[in-house]
Amino acid sequence: MKPKLTERDIAICKSVYTYRYLSVSQIKQLHFASPRPAWRRLQALTQLGFLKAFTTPNMQERIFYLDKKGAEIVAIELQMSFEDLAWHRHMRTPKDYHFLKHFLAINDFRILLTLACQKQPDISLLDFIPEHIGEQTKEGFVKKYLRDSVNGLSHTPDGVFSLEKAGKSALFFVEIDRGIEVVSDPEKGLLKAIIFYLNYWCSQNWLRYQEDFKREFQTFRVLIVTTSQVRLQNIREIVAGLLSAPPDGKRFLWCTLNNWLRIETVFDPIWQSLDKNDDMAYRIG
Repeated sequence: MKPKLTERDIAICKSVYTYRYLSVSQIKQLHFASPRPAWRRLQALTQLGFLKAFTTPNMQERIFYLDKKGAEIVAIELQMSFEDLAWHRHMRTPKDYHFLKHFLAINDFRILLTLACQKQPDISLLDFIPEHIGEQTKEGFVKKYLRDSVNGLSHTPDGVFSLEKAGKSALFFVEIDRGIEVVSDPEKGLLKAIIFYLNYWCSQNWLRYQEDFKREFQTFRVLIVTTSQVRLQNIREIVAGLLSAPPDGKRFLWCTLNNWLRIETVFDPIWQSLDKNDDMAYRIG
């Protein structure tokens, strides 16, 4: 007898496909009111071949991704062919612990934003394009969809999304800073990303996202989520010394602390400009 899936089981499979990797607590946030039933159902879906689970050093939670039966269900639900789903590209356990931590941190932000919009009926999340989206080239490599170049600088944002409120739409790029890299090296890490955005803001390249979101944008904001007030202030000091910064360019770079981000607060004035002379607190919605 074939196992009978509930609507929630199907929704879980779709979420795991959308986010690629999800922890137990993340799936619980999206689909369950408490941890115990979430854990029981995830165990069942794993045993039935809809999900796969793995653990990794230094992380207490199990991580889930889609198994073949789950992929077949998702293809049916999305009215896609199994081949177009490209599920086979994602059927693997990541070996890089730091990659996985960063990947799950991006998903944390995306989930928080999704749930916050559900509680704020006047604010709509038009879409969220994650860093991992890409197309396979003829050579077998994956070309990141979000990767862009300007003035010889290349960068792939952690995510791009658009919010709409009262008929007005806004474009956002998000960067998750886990505090493990120096911020003073313009050749890598967060400072390289900031320099990229300062140049990007002056270019017209970012207008490409008007086609993705089917909206017109006058500008964009870069949201940087970091780990501590000390690190935030350090970032502001370093950005102040960028000689290539355009007039008022730093005002579109906004930063907040990870522990300030909650479903109830994400649309509150918790965002600070990286312009250290700007003392205002900003909202994103």
